[in-house]
Amino acid sequence: MSETSLSNATSATTSEHFNRAAAALKAAERDTRTALDSAVDGLQSAYGDAKPLFSRATQRARELAHDGYDGARERAALLRDRGAQAVESTRGYVKDEPIKSLLIAAAVGAAVIALVEVVRIRRNR
Repeated sequence: MSETSLSNATSATTSEHFNRAAAALKAAERDTRTALDSAVDGLQSAYGDAKPLFSRATQRARELAHDGYDGARERAALLRDRGAQAVESTRGYVKDEPIKSLLIAAAVGAAVIALVEVVRIRRNR
């Protein structure tokens, strides 16, 4: 083979390799774009499916919080009413039985003082 024909053969082979590499890169680019488009579509679909679920979960959480708040408010009102009834009952008892009420208050006060002294003595040991 002459030097010119060898040079032409090498040039043709190099050109052929270059063209194959360029075609492979274009195919890889096309496949990559297809994979990315598919991934984006999948994410959009997942987001579309999840959005209503998150919305319902958020709404349910709000409902539960509201129910808890209402329940706490009702219990507070009930305790307030019971406390008012206890005060009225005590006032009525004190009006009807002033001497007994005074003796009971003195006995409770003495018991509290005795209890405080016991606790103080135990702490100082």
